[in-house]
Amino acid sequence: MTVNIDYGFDKIQEIMKACIETEMTAGGLLEDVETFVPIYYEEQHVEEPVIWMSQHPANATRQPDITQTMDINIPFEFDCAIYERELEDGVKASQDLATRVVLSIVKNFLTAQNTITNGRRIIKTIGLETYYPVGYVDVNGKSERLPVTGVILNVTLTINWVLCCRELQNQTNNGD
Repeated sequence: MTVNIDYGFDKIQEIMKACIETEMTAGGLLEDVETFVPIYYEEQHVEEPVIWMSQHPANATRQPDITQTMDINIPFEFDCAIYERELEDGVKASQDLATRVVLSIVKNFLTAQNTITNGRRIIKTIGLETYYPVGYVDVNGKSERLPVTGVILNVTLTINWVLCCRELQNQTNNGD
């Protein structure tokens, strides 16, 4: 369950993205979602319902010396928005979408992890940090507001410093 820091950081966003995309199919929990934005900035027009995924800065949850393992917490934020004529209905819809995002992660992270890492387990835990209804985004050219509900999930990886050093040493010895 421990992983090299490069490999863990490289694969974790891919796993989280796959969990959402898996459910954006017919019959999936997120089949109604029109736009999934897996990057922080999006300059193109988006259609709602929309989910924005952004990765927050990673931090260590415990600090051992370099001969040990270290748990790294990586928060992923999902901001969910759905337009409804009535603002109250939009609030409820955005909250429902945020809940379905969490369910999509819970339902799919083991399978996505297994597929993307060829059976290697890298995620130690996934926990709910924050669920925050409701923010708003102004709709361009209109006096309307789009309700947004956000949820932050903490994904924990265990980094193995010995493995990192061993792989770095192998690269150095092979002239990479």
